Amino acid sequence: MSSMVKHLISASMLIIPFSTAVAAQQSDGITWQRGTGGSPAAAPTAQMPQVPAVQYDPSEGQVPAALQRWKMLSASANFSFGEYASFLMRYPDWPNSDEMRKNAEQAINPLSSSPSQVVAFFDRLPPLTNAGRARFAIALDASGDKSRAEAQARAAWRGGALNDDDEARMFRIAGKYFTSADHDARVDRLLWSGSTRGAERWIAYTSPQRRPAFVAALATRLKAPDADQKVQDAGSLANSEASLIAARADSMRSSGNSIGARELLANRANLAAQAPVLKDWYQLLLTHAQAAANDGQYDIAYRIASRVDDATPRGLVMVDQDIATRDRYTSLTWLAGMTAMERLGRPGDAVAMFERYASAAKSAQTRSKGLHFAGKAAAKAGDQASATRYHEQAAAYYESFFGQLSLEQLRRPMPPVPRITPAAPVLAEGDVPAVYLAAALASKYGSWKDQSNFFRAIARNAKDPDDFATAIGLSQKLGRPDLAVMAGRSARSAGISELLGNSYPTVNIPAAHHQTWTLAHAIMRQESQFDRAAESHAGARGLMQLMPGTARETSGKIAMAYRPEALTVDTDYNIALGATYIERMLNYFNGSYPLAIAAYNGGPGNVNKWLKAYGDPRTGSIGMMEWIEKIPLSETRDYVYRVLENAVMYDHLHPERARVRSATPLSTYLGKSSPG
Repeated sequence: MSSMVKHLISASMLIIPFSTAVAAQQSDGITWQRGTGGSPAAAPTAQMPQVPAVQYDPSEGQVPAALQRWKMLSASANFSFGEYASFLMRYPDWPNSDEMRKNAEQAINPLSSSPSQVVAFFDRLPPLTNAGRARFAIALDASGDKSRAEAQARAAWRGGALNDDDEARMFRIAGKYFTSADHDARVDRLLWSGSTRGAERWIAYTSPQRRPAFVAALATRLKAPDADQKVQDAGSLANSEASLIAARADSMRSSGNSIGARELLANRANLAAQAPVLKDWYQLLLTHAQAAANDGQYDIAYRIASRVDDATPRGLVMVDQDIATRDRYTSLTWLAGMTAMERLGRPGDAVAMFERYASAAKSAQTRSKGLHFAGKAAAKAGDQASATRYHEQAAAYYESFFGQLSLEQLRRPMPPVPRITPAAPVLAEGDVPAVYLAAALASKYGSWKDQSNFFRAIARNAKDPDDFATAIGLSQKLGRPDLAVMAGRSARSAGISELLGNSYPTVNIPAAHHQTWTLAHAIMRQESQFDRAAESHAGARGLMQLMPGTARETSGKIAMAYRPEALTVDTDYNIALGATYIERMLNYFNGSYPLAIAAYNGGPGNVNKWLKAYGDPRTGSIGMMEWIEKIPLSETRDYVYRVLENAVMYDHLHPERARVRSATPLSTYLGKSSPG
């Protein structure tokens, strides 16, 4: 059993009835409030969701009741702190827990919430919001823990916006200990977020060295008549303080001087201090770098996009940052790398950018893409040894499109794919964490979608091979192959490859469509992850994610009745329509897999527009890889890569059903005569 499993079924996590929640917590020396301000729990208001009463099976323990409670708490931000906290302390790994934690932090009443309850909650679940940090500081101070109160107050002070009352409380608790650096960090954050009133209030407390830049940034944001003079007064800081640079760039752009804003960002000095909000700094750079590239200002675009390192503190590991920060960082390094390699004739500079792109990536797909292009750039720079090394690193991710390309570039075959034979977990209280029991019962006491949400939580929270193996076993026990796909992908991102083969499940394909076996599986793995009831925001439904209009048209062409309700229930029906449609697209585009797959996702009309705009790779007027990269819809572009890589894997795992039999299968699917 994994360490996570052992931890989660420790005595403190045993599932108990909600009716005894207060008593249980009191036994630990904590009295939990049930309503706002410590008063008894109020009756549900009109804003609170009503969940119908459900008759539970006593043999299933307390999880069914917990599921109903989870649905209520997930659906509203109007419960008391105690109600959120009592649930989260027992089920911190259930879906929507982060949103519930944020709601709990907002619901803390600094005047009436029990300090011991608040401290116990945050000791278990650290604050996610700046308001939460402030409430933690207040509770620690009231509990007499002055040292920790000071530390939390400092974190909240540096963390940015607070309401006026919390701001005053933080200053009362620890203001005499705040340094000018703490005030610098606060004002920097407030300026960046547009909280000019708060910045103006504390700007006099900032350090003399940085204050001129803050004053100039504030004047620029407020469009003060002396703003330009204040920028001049800031001297060299005008080109090295992130908040002032951002204020100036935004002002230039809003006044129609986009060229000036780009030149400012391209010619700036190294930042004097790290950017206060990293993701927003990267977004500023990305906006202007993309605009410069679109206007053919490639040198300016490169100089803006490549300057990503001076905004971070030394030692920061980009792959550990939040997804928004990583996404903007990789977008910048990709733009810089492609611009250097393709537009400026500087492949050596491109290598460094593609390396950064790969190192910031969590997924095998993104990491291998960066490594593959680093190999391409190194080869163009004449460094064949480095090119081979990068391709070898990319090829380690052989389930990914660019890993497969690198493997073919190296003239190496696909390796064996590891898989495990997991034992089916015993779904009983005390044997597995409650989240597994909830996942098993969610469709009975909730919905199929609820169960899918629990699967995502299980895959996201798994940490070691045992955890992932338990998830795979659960997927088999419940007949939900989508959990196996989620767990396999999450495991690969965590550096665990032992169960990669388990993340390529198979389903029955109607006999009339056996020739489409590989493509159908490749599409289902990407479209729905084999979730038969999946529905996209756009309205696509079922295993092969068919839009109702496409399903109606396709059913008419093969003399099948159109049954919209069957798209998410009858898997054979969904697969028959999806398989027919992809084969129709293949015929329409003369057997070109990339064009047909792009049409399946983006529509044949769009593909025809792109062929007209960029050239037709079937005629040789443009390379297939270049054409795919030019697809303007990122969803469709990534979709082509993902479906093709899945097709190669399914052919490799099931050679008896392979659509393509070739030593270089990906190149064959691409219609390329040379590998890699």
